[in-house]
Amino acid sequence: MLTLTSIRNIESTPSTSVDVFIAACGYEGRARAAAQEFHKSATRKLAIGFASQRELEYEVNKAWFGSAGFDLVEVGDDAFREALDQYLLNRAPECGAMTLEIDISCFNRYRLAHLVDALRALPIAEVVVTFRYSIAEFTPPVDDVAPTVTVDPVIPQFAGWTTRPDRPPAAIVGLGYEPNKAIGIVDHLEINNATWAYYPLGPIPEYYQRVLEANQSLLDIIQADGRCQPYDLKEPAQLFHEMNSLVDMLKPHFNTVLIPFGPKLFALVALLVASLNDDVGVWRVSSGGMEAPVNRKPSGHIVSVSVILRSTR
Repeated sequence: MLTLTSIRNIESTPSTSVDVFIAACGYEGRARAAAQEFHKSATRKLAIGFASQRELEYEVNKAWFGSAGFDLVEVGDDAFREALDQYLLNRAPECGAMTLEIDISCFNRYRLAHLVDALRALPIAEVVVTFRYSIAEFTPPVDDVAPTVTVDPVIPQFAGWTTRPDRPPAAIVGLGYEPNKAIGIVDHLEINNATWAYYPLGPIPEYYQRVLEANQSLLDIIQADGRCQPYDLKEPAQLFHEMNSLVDMLKPHFNTVLIPFGPKLFALVALLVASLNDDVGVWRVSSGGMEAPVNRKPSGHIVSVSVILRSTR
């Protein structure tokens, strides 16, 4: 199992050489935004599509990925990991190093978790991966909020384990603009007094204000105690170090779970933090297929973060 040894923010400029570029072929307009800028330096390119919800801009995205020389695989979530492992293992050099770029913008949290786990499970000495994230234009939240149907570890590999089940739970929550979803899970876990939260600041100011409005009931409980902090959406490495430090502070006293609402970039950072802390879980709170699809278009802002995973043997 590879271990994260380095994470740093980098400029969103094309790389000189990439073994594999991976993107999601989804229905959002931003699904191809990062690939259009950064795919040309890759030797091999993979676009992973979906078995359902092929609507909005899905066919337009699919046509573009095909024209740009991507290998296209369309699978349901149940077949995603097998398809990903097969593609990566067929291209991984024996005992060597591999360089990848992954656009995480349109992968759901389940697939994103498998991506991180698949990278750390590669049987090679080193993986250098640049994660790209296309920030979307502001889209107002839907008025008809779908009910929550899933509250569980995002995948079994990120369930977290503990040798001290007697310790109380604590949560670190990434806030999004889904009305009252965060306070709902906090109430469900009965941990109002052991919840810490982060809210995003970025180049789209409308989003920030809606996040605060949607989570006002939770903020009323935790903000006075300093348990709610902003993070810069364009500085994911800084967020990683802050979250990892908070996890270290909580671990002697709590069994900690990370709950990533909001931007996929927060979910990525949560997964990377959990990859260094086997006793910390990452949970998903999902409405399943009942959420209405939304066409999120690219704002032109792309965030890039470089991560190195190495064998410690």
